[in-house]
Amino acid sequence: MTHPDFEELPEDIADEAPGTQAVHFDPFADDDDSVDAGLDALIADLGNLRDQHDDGATVGSPVGTAAMTGPDTAPTAASIRDDTSARARELALSTFRERRGAERGGRTVADGMVNLPFIPPTRPEDALQDPAAAAQKGIPAPHLNPGDMVAGQYEILGVIAHGGMGWIYLANDHFVSGRLVVLKGMQSEKSADEMGAAVAEREFLADITHPGIVKIYNFIDDPRVPGGFIVMEYVGGPSLRSRRNSRENHVLPIDLAIGYLIEVLPALDYLHSRGVVYNDLKPDNIIVTEDQVKLIDLGAVSGIGAYGFIYGTKGFQAPEVASHGPSVASDIYTIGRTLAALTVHLPKDDTGAYLPGLPSPSTEPLFRKHLSFYRLLRRATNEDPTQRFRDIAEMSTQLYGVLREVIAIRTGEQFPAQHSMFSPQRTTFGTKHLVFRTDQLIDGIDRTVRITSPEVVSALPAPLIDRTDVGAGMLSGSSYTEPQEALETLRQAMKTPEYEQSAEIPLGVVRAMLDLGFTGQARSWLSSLEGRLGHDWRFQWYSGVTALLLDDYVSAQKHFAAVLNILPGESAPKLALAAVDELILQQLGHHHSALLPEKVARAASLLSTSLDAVDPEVVDQINPTWLHVTQEPALLRFNAMGLYGLVWATNPTTVSSAFGLARQLMAEGQIEMSVAALDRVPQASRHHRMAQLTTILQLISGTLTESRIRRAARRLEEIPTNEPRFLQIKIAVMSAGLNFLRDATVESAASPNDLFEYPFTQRGLRYGLAYTLRQQARQAPFARHRYALVDLANQVRPVTWF
Repeated sequence: MTHPDFEELPEDIADEAPGTQAVHFDPFADDDDSVDAGLDALIADLGNLRDQHDDGATVGSPVGTAAMTGPDTAPTAASIRDDTSARARELALSTFRERRGAERGGRTVADGMVNLPFIPPTRPEDALQDPAAAAQKGIPAPHLNPGDMVAGQYEILGVIAHGGMGWIYLANDHFVSGRLVVLKGMQSEKSADEMGAAVAEREFLADITHPGIVKIYNFIDDPRVPGGFIVMEYVGGPSLRSRRNSRENHVLPIDLAIGYLIEVLPALDYLHSRGVVYNDLKPDNIIVTEDQVKLIDLGAVSGIGAYGFIYGTKGFQAPEVASHGPSVASDIYTIGRTLAALTVHLPKDDTGAYLPGLPSPSTEPLFRKHLSFYRLLRRATNEDPTQRFRDIAEMSTQLYGVLREVIAIRTGEQFPAQHSMFSPQRTTFGTKHLVFRTDQLIDGIDRTVRITSPEVVSALPAPLIDRTDVGAGMLSGSSYTEPQEALETLRQAMKTPEYEQSAEIPLGVVRAMLDLGFTGQARSWLSSLEGRLGHDWRFQWYSGVTALLLDDYVSAQKHFAAVLNILPGESAPKLALAAVDELILQQLGHHHSALLPEKVARAASLLSTSLDAVDPEVVDQINPTWLHVTQEPALLRFNAMGLYGLVWATNPTTVSSAFGLARQLMAEGQIEMSVAALDRVPQASRHHRMAQLTTILQLISGTLTESRIRRAARRLEEIPTNEPRFLQIKIAVMSAGLNFLRDATVESAASPNDLFEYPFTQRGLRYGLAYTLRQQARQAPFARHRYALVDLANQVRPVTWF
């Protein structure tokens, strides 16, 4: 059915009807066609009126205006339209050129964690270099000079850099509106094999299209330059090397460096997906201009596993390239070296090239402050390529985690863990022990303040299912079934050839066994999987959990430390390792002993300062290897405190880390910092009340002072009296006040103010304790304990003489 005002086109005409069409824009057009008919006459009449006005104004002029613009030369409507159109085009082009590089705001990347500043593009004339200065360093003069033409199309403007394949030229493309391009030399063909490699190289370079990679426009041969040129897009902007060197200390902040690299990683991942590797990542080859981050210089790109001439840069190229060829792992190595070169001062040889290896945290303050960043660089630049990140995706996930920690430590700003391989913390451990110990006043049952392996395991985050695993779909469907049913489902799946290569299915068997309490069988099952999955972090995680449930803390520590080395940006292995270190301290009897120098303890907690402010020699005496497998008490305390502190600083939902950090600080005698750690528990958290009560008990622990006792009382007065443990905590505070006065052998406190509603004197607190104990006795569940509380109240009550 068609609209009545329109006729339906015949099918043969409708098929040929044009799609996108050009519409002529006429600024003088009007919706009413009748006005167009008189437009010429109207404009001519206006011209005559203008001429008459000019004649009257120009008295005594030998030649009037009408003589120049008479009726025969009056402008027509068509000429005015053409002139207006030309002016509009010129104005648009002028505005377009003027606004190139116009200042705009920066943009946020990495889930809003980093703001990349706007970088004005470099003017082409400023990018040119004088080759005479390079000649003094022994670099040969360029083959081409300004004004030379290449392939009858590209006019050389000068040189902008010198690389491994000769000089890099800036040229003007006369065939494309004077577009600026870059000419970079390609490999020289000296044999049939090399010629074939060069042909293949041109083919895959021509097909690389990614917004984060400089565009390839052309390949040209020139007799003056063996191998010819790649003609590439000119990206006017400073390199990351220039950005780094422009800063006062010649390093970039970690968050900014990671932000730039996160922008580059998708381009490298694209190359890897196409079967090629970049080979030459370094700060010089990453250009930032306006709000773009681009890879330049594709001359070293080669196929994965290619052999022959593989180009790279000393100090950045992976050591195995010469013997095993380029690979994804070798590109991962260059990413790690680039991050290191941007953020710390790496040692150099006599030629100025970077030496292999990384500075130790003992000598590099930045690594002491951000140990997770150090671990990430260590894994990325491991000499063994099999120990590096498997791919760009895995490294990217850990970069996000490290970035969250860096920002949290530096600014206190916390971001949600959107990139993680673990679930959130399932429950908590060690959050109630100190407060629950006062429950003895209710029922007379003594309680311990030690954490246990089962409560730690039940609280730890769980590994998320790897969606790329062939068995992921089946596991997702059985994840909410009973463990016994899940175990039977997995047994049936393992008989199916389809799931033979799955890692998630045999590890799912371990999870089901642990849920059923078959811990010994789970350990045996893991032993049978070690040959095939021993390198997998999930295998190491479940091995650590199993050892922890068996109270084999030494093995658990080793496995969780392995997970931390593989996943430096995850909080789960940090929390697990901190708990194991605390359990070992409990086992050794040092969980209440001060083991660290005061400044080191305060710095390790990350509450007020960090380890970069501590004398490296002092830290080096405690942790010379910066490893986590140890039985040394001082190092166990140092590691536990640092890991708890890092997790708590980064993630406000991991309340277990806050209480764990508080316990370590209490053991070191840092009561005020312990209270400060728990004061950071968010008010919206269901553990906020427990944190408040714990801080009250902390203030009356250790060395008693009047100030701390009064602060504890004020904190309790802010809690509603319907809190179930209100009375027992009140009794603890008044008992501390009475003990303080007794130990000081004084009758009353220095301040005349009351403690709660009782005078802060020995006699006043005795009355208060007696009355509160009787109140507590009314709530006792057992008659025997109720009588015991009344007897205690009678003993405390001061004697009255008549």
